[in-house]
Amino acid sequence: MRERQRPREYEIVFVVSTLVANDEGIAAVLERLRQTIEHHGGEVGAINHAAPWGRRKLAYPIREYVSGEASRRNFTEGFYVLMNFKLDAAKVIELERTIKLTDTILRYLITVIEQKGGSATADAAEPVAETSEA
Repeated sequence: MRERQRPREYEIVFVVSTLVANDEGIAAVLERLRQTIEHHGGEVGAINHAAPWGRRKLAYPIREYVSGEASRRNFTEGFYVLMNFKLDAAKVIELERTIKLTDTILRYLITVIEQKGGSATADAAEPVAETSEA
């Protein structure tokens, strides 16, 4: 039996190399991810790269290959971007593939945004039976 796909809400934080951390470079990376998400039937929500995001010092140096260079380079700063989107769970793999093929993205983290339903408030409203030992 085939499962029905439903879109889920995700957020992704990714770090862009400082070599392309100008307006055109960031816009190109964002457009590539937006096209990938929309091509697979998703929709992009909020994108945030203003303070406290933006260009920041990394916690530790990241060694990555830069296109056109034979050896790895140490990056001590990066440009952080936070993006919210909706996408089918099966299509997230294609988004990750696109991210891994994008040389300018140093690191990324995709998380599911869990929506708390009405069941949490219903559980809190129910009285809990206390037992006392005599």
